[in-house]
Amino acid sequence: MLTNERGNALLTVLITSLVMVTIGMAIISSTIGGAKRTEVRETDIDITYEGLKAVEEISAKLVFQLQPSQKLGIDQLTPLNMNTKVADFIQSDIIPSYGTSDTIKCITIVDVSGQTAYNLLGDHCGKANSLTYHTFGLAYLNTNLTRVYELIVQTKNPDSEQGKIEKTVRKRIILSPIPSFLKYTLGSRGMLELNGSPHLVGNVYARSLGISENAKYQLSASDQLDVEAPLPSIMGDLYTSYEPSSYAAIKSLVDDEKFYPHLPMPEIKQDSQFTDIAFDRTYEEEVGKVLSSLNLPLGTSITQDNLISAIGRNLLVNTPILPPITNGILNPNVQGIVKSNRSITVKSLANTGVDLIVQGDVNILANSAMSIGNIISTGNVTISNLTGEMNIGNIIAAGKVSIEANAPVKISDNIVSFDNTSFQSQNSTSIIEGNIFSGRNLTIQGDANDPNGENDEIAFDSVIYAKGKTSISNLNITGHSGTSGTGQLILLSKGQLLVTRMNEFQYYADESEKDKASLLPDPAESIKPLQAFFYTDSDATLYGVGSLFYVNGGVFSRGNLTVNAVRGNVDNMASIKTDLFSNQEEKLSRFIVNYNKDVLLSKLDALPRVEALSLISDEILVE
Repeated sequence: MLTNERGNALLTVLITSLVMVTIGMAIISSTIGGAKRTEVRETDIDITYEGLKAVEEISAKLVFQLQPSQKLGIDQLTPLNMNTKVADFIQSDIIPSYGTSDTIKCITIVDVSGQTAYNLLGDHCGKANSLTYHTFGLAYLNTNLTRVYELIVQTKNPDSEQGKIEKTVRKRIILSPIPSFLKYTLGSRGMLELNGSPHLVGNVYARSLGISENAKYQLSASDQLDVEAPLPSIMGDLYTSYEPSSYAAIKSLVDDEKFYPHLPMPEIKQDSQFTDIAFDRTYEEEVGKVLSSLNLPLGTSITQDNLISAIGRNLLVNTPILPPITNGILNPNVQGIVKSNRSITVKSLANTGVDLIVQGDVNILANSAMSIGNIISTGNVTISNLTGEMNIGNIIAAGKVSIEANAPVKISDNIVSFDNTSFQSQNSTSIIEGNIFSGRNLTIQGDANDPNGENDEIAFDSVIYAKGKTSISNLNITGHSGTSGTGQLILLSKGQLLVTRMNEFQYYADESEKDKASLLPDPAESIKPLQAFFYTDSDATLYGVGSLFYVNGGVFSRGNLTVNAVRGNVDNMASIKTDLFSNQEEKLSRFIVNYNKDVLLSKLDALPRVEALSLISDEILVE
């Protein structure tokens, strides 16, 4: 009995020891495995970081090489050699600099601008050729320097004992010859003053910055007043110049208490690429191109007197200039080219494509559909379209151009006026496919007395230059959908920019900020955004207080830019303070600018010439 008990005790001890040893080994194995997994995870993070760092370093080197006199300076590039130049730079400057890296396996660059993706380095970094790409199908690659590339960096594990770990980092970049101001939602090369609560989706630029919770407004015949509002909201980064003083000043100003409390505050960054445009030089170059195409070359002296002389010398000399006119009215049965040595009035035209070349004024009073070729006048051009669609090619006037569209008017080519230019759309939708050059002030407006909201509209696919001030009011601006896609308006004003009485005292049907990703109105809302980029070489003050200012594009001032905005519904200015008191949080702003990055890929030949291509960073993927 005693022997059995001793045997059982020994067996129990042996089994217990075996179990404890097994558990101990399992714990040790688990600890080693956990440590191994932790080490592998750390390696995964490390090589991902190295890949991300590499694409940012390559981007920075590309930015430097895009500057004048460098390898990828704009004067060195053509649409046909651009890919070759970029590929040579990657092969000669980038790849060798990572030759000794124990984490970077290979680097290449893929062109995704066209219908199919194309690895500029052929089979180099072979995995890049098996990836799926989003391509952009740009149709103008043979005539334009805009390109969309993907930088591909494939990483490797620096220690073979830790298993095979590889990552592919992809960064999409856009190279484009656009002016710097078109990269921003809102910006100023002077003081950017944000009063109240404007909402900005995209990056913002400011050389200096002021922020206030008080939005200013003005009643008729009274001093400027103010109303308290939540602070500005920016869903993007805040850029400033590369000057250390500007960066330090804005950095010290920006904190959580200066911005809308329902969003994180923006990061502060610097733009080393920003260049101002040369407005006057660009204006004269572009006007010169238009006039030369119509046999009216003015050389380097783009003046009103020279235009009048060129019209007489090149288009009216040695030809019959006595068209059939009765009581001052042009015979409607004329055809071809009509030349006149005196002012004419046109009420109808039986034939299409009639060109009017006139020494004097041109007055068109249309009561039926009309299709005109070019209108060239040494005086003023005045058009009133009462009924029926009107189509016009170019309008060239040494004097004023005034268009009143009670029925649709389509301008398929360009408007050049050496004086004021005005376009009024009333209860109709007009189309402008060409560019507009106004020698003095520009006015674009709708009917101020629309009882049921804005139904006055102009659809643009245009660049507009105004050498004086620009006034826009009471109408919708949309993008014209043509064969090359949906267009947009890019408007550059030498003088003051005024955008007023847009959707005055109107508001969205759903006033709450339901789309938390953007804080933008529902696309189904009846109030539509202006499809436009606005630039002024001067100062600008814009309001989203009584007016509702909603732009899908951007606003930029070379001078100072002041924005005043509140959130919520405003019925009238007299009771605004009581209506809005403590009633603005998480309601849609009355001043919204949502950046439209389609402009980066647009083909707009009349944009100001730039000294260097811009590099715009797009999405980054890690696979």
